[in-house]
Amino acid sequence: MNIYIEIKNLIINLVKEKYKSLDPKVFISINCEQPKNLSFGDVSSNVLMVVSKKLGLKSEELKKDMMYELEKNSIFKEITFVKPGFLNFKLNKSYWCNFLNHIVKEPKFGYKNIGKGKKINLEFVSANPTGPLHVGHLRGAVFGDVLARLLERNGFKVTREYYVNDLGNQINILLETIKHHINNLLNNTNNNLTAEMYQGDYLKVIAKTLIKNKIDYKDESLLKDLVTKKVLDMIKDDLSNLGISFDLYSSEKVIHDKGLLDKVLDILNNKKFLYNGTLDKPKGVENLNWEAKEQLLFKSKIFGDTNDRAVKKNDGTWTYFASDIAYHHDKALRGFNEIINIWGADHAGYIKRVEGALKALGHTETKFTVKLCQIVNLLENNKSVKMSKRSGNFISLKDITNKVGKDVIRFFMLIRKNDAQIDFDMKKCLEETKENPIFYIQYALARINSLNEMVKDKVKSFDVFNEEIFKRFGEEELVIIKNLSLWPKVIESSVINKEPHRVVYYLIELASVMHNFWSMGKVNKDLKIINVNDLGLTHARLILLNSVSTVIRAGLDIISIKPMEKM
Repeated sequence: MNIYIEIKNLIINLVKEKYKSLDPKVFISINCEQPKNLSFGDVSSNVLMVVSKKLGLKSEELKKDMMYELEKNSIFKEITFVKPGFLNFKLNKSYWCNFLNHIVKEPKFGYKNIGKGKKINLEFVSANPTGPLHVGHLRGAVFGDVLARLLERNGFKVTREYYVNDLGNQINILLETIKHHINNLLNNTNNNLTAEMYQGDYLKVIAKTLIKNKIDYKDESLLKDLVTKKVLDMIKDDLSNLGISFDLYSSEKVIHDKGLLDKVLDILNNKKFLYNGTLDKPKGVENLNWEAKEQLLFKSKIFGDTNDRAVKKNDGTWTYFASDIAYHHDKALRGFNEIINIWGADHAGYIKRVEGALKALGHTETKFTVKLCQIVNLLENNKSVKMSKRSGNFISLKDITNKVGKDVIRFFMLIRKNDAQIDFDMKKCLEETKENPIFYIQYALARINSLNEMVKDKVKSFDVFNEEIFKRFGEEELVIIKNLSLWPKVIESSVINKEPHRVVYYLIELASVMHNFWSMGKVNKDLKIINVNDLGLTHARLILLNSVSTVIRAGLDIISIKPMEKM
């Protein structure tokens, strides 16, 4: 039950009836929101501003007639007009009481079948299999997993996919690093790694395992596959500790081995989207020895990109972009309605070329979406920790998970919108104060549970509804109900915009409203939640607060955080 959509539909139906000449597209611009200042009303709509503009009239000319018709509906207590064309609605208390009853009776309150079974491929993390995950991978991992959970709970069929880049120069360097360690171990030497090799001790451990298992390390193809698998297993363990798993791991190497890249290039070549040419000198390149060299290029500019893009280097090797074309072609052939990629912010310039390649290959019916995640700035002792997998100087995801726990990580990776940078202070996120939002949310649940425990012998159920008792609610209780009314709207906007941080923002606000009500009872005895002399009102207030608990638990479930029953 989304009261804002219900009221919006009521308004639109009236507009349709009174102004039949209006283009139906106008109705898309009509909205209903909760005003930031609740003293203005419970719901605000821009209907008069939208309709008057399309009819070429002043909103004041329409307000009297519109308000007269809307006031016939019993759910409205008061309707007021605000320039330049807003209607503010105050709803009757009985409407809010019925709404609370709906929350109590509806186990899936807030969710809606938005997806209607549409298939989504969601690719995220996809870190190179050259070492364990570190804090740089945290945000995309949590963002992708929570987005998948959010979509699934609202009617989409989601395939979580990890793309394994098991070809290319970084895998060759990985192989050379392992061979170096094997030679040192077999010959009892201590030769230093070269600067370009991966410095982490984790590869020395893998080398020892390979020797112990008597692997033929001279078979480079076998060795490369085994090392990549072992590193990928490390990554899977890291993700599992964070509560993340994937439905499918797709291999770049397999895509090449299947000949899919050749097929894709044939299609693009036949459609005249490929040509041999040279690219302009990259901006900012100061290398005096740079010279233009002929390469195989994709006509990316005609799809809105700033330049055409190379699919084959002048030395005859394929670019990463070539593999990505084949990979996305493969995803589109699997029949997804939408392909969603979670990428780091540094990949923003990559979007147009992949989108263009999909269009060039004829996948115009497959929606392509990229969500960019800004970096996570890890803080220790108020100092930023710099990391590099190649240098071996990084704090692993496993270390962070062991230190603060998966629930804290998952919450704080959503504390900002995905395109805003996060400062992740491991010390502050463990503080048990109201300044720590995850603690404050869990504390709200613990407080509600403590109230339930105090009256368990007197109140047996929190789903027996007495409307007459609820009519005794004052504005203090109604503020909580009005906040609960936003939950379906938060869920819907989170799904449509693919922004799970909205759930976190809402949970913080809802917990704050609950704590404020608790505090009021300490100052004003009439607002004390448990009143042994008025069990009816006590029961009603506990039903209200248990509805808060229900919504908080639903929100934590989306984030995959375990509720704390007591603290």
